[in-house]
Amino acid sequence: MKKNITLVITVLGLSLVLAGCGKATQPKTATPSTSTNQALDKSQYSGTQNLNKLEGFAKANPNDAISQINAGMAAYNNNDYTKAIDYYNNAIKINPKYGIAYNNIGNVYFRGLKKPTDALPYYEKATQVEPDYNYGWFNLALCQQALGDKAGAKATITQGLKVLASNDPLAVSLKKLLDQIK
Repeated sequence: MKKNITLVITVLGLSLVLAGCGKATQPKTATPSTSTNQALDKSQYSGTQNLNKLEGFAKANPNDAISQINAGMAAYNNNDYTKAIDYYNNAIKINPKYGIAYNNIGNVYFRGLKKPTDALPYYEKATQVEPDYNYGWFNLALCQQALGDKAGAKATITQGLKVLASNDPLAVSLKKLLDQIK
């Protein structure tokens, strides 16, 4: 009986490898879906080795927006802002409805290059193309606040809270931000 089980496990494992399920695949990192937003582990994007690996996935999968976004995130985390913008723009060409790509270009300008004025239209676009993308609303409000537009930030938060699920973790952060702005 034990030999039969071992044989079955071996055959199943071999079948998975031959079917392609056992080979290396792209890491599950950036997910445009707002329902699965989680804090991302920056270590998977930092360092030359991770950058090279994620760029390799992007080059091997030129029509996969997630591969492009992941490579952009790695470039951003390695302070290569020009390359990050290029990868995010590639993702937008593939799927212009991914708010994360616009949001991340905004992050390059706002957080990386310290140019909130340049970031603003990207955050706005993120909320337009994917209205339930929580980070788009949060970053847009932060950017507006940094630019001294308190009324705009309040309006953004109010609008974002209308479209986000009440149990969305960023909804709580938006409420706290609204209290700080008042």
